[in-house]
Amino acid sequence: MKTLLNIRQEYTRLLSEVEQNDGELTPEIEQALAINADELSAKSLAYVEFIGNLNTQNDRIDEEIKRLQMLKRKNTAVLEFLHKGLVQAVQEFGNIRTGTHSIGVRNSEECVIEDAEKIPDRFKTVKLDIQVDKLAIKRAIKSGENVPGAHVQENQHPVIR
Repeated sequence: MKTLLNIRQEYTRLLSEVEQNDGELTPEIEQALAINADELSAKSLAYVEFIGNLNTQNDRIDEEIKRLQMLKRKNTAVLEFLHKGLVQAVQEFGNIRTGTHSIGVRNSEECVIEDAEKIPDRFKTVKLDIQVDKLAIKRAIKSGENVPGAHVQENQHPVIR
């Protein structure tokens, strides 16, 4: 079966032939146009079904991502609980040797920020996150305002019903 591109090229070629014949539609061209229309219909249906399939797959992938993120959060909470339990056991009983493993604790330091507002400015950094309000810019341009560095562009997207 032809691709949509091939079908469009064939259609353009047939219309060009009609123009070269001063608009005369020969039976051969008429039959070719009918076949072309049938192929277009079949190929378009295949595209629509494939697009629907991909959209469904993406929805399932999104659901799976959410499920895996939830599982990771649960695992992280269990890991924290188990780590705390091991630390408490070592603090209470000393280093533990079991099988091929040796369990101990290592001391580390962490700076805890109790109130960021009270921290002197010399210890602060400014993170600048500039975001452009595309909707406001579009409204401004539509109302006649010139917005340097932006323009409104019309796009076409397939509508599948």
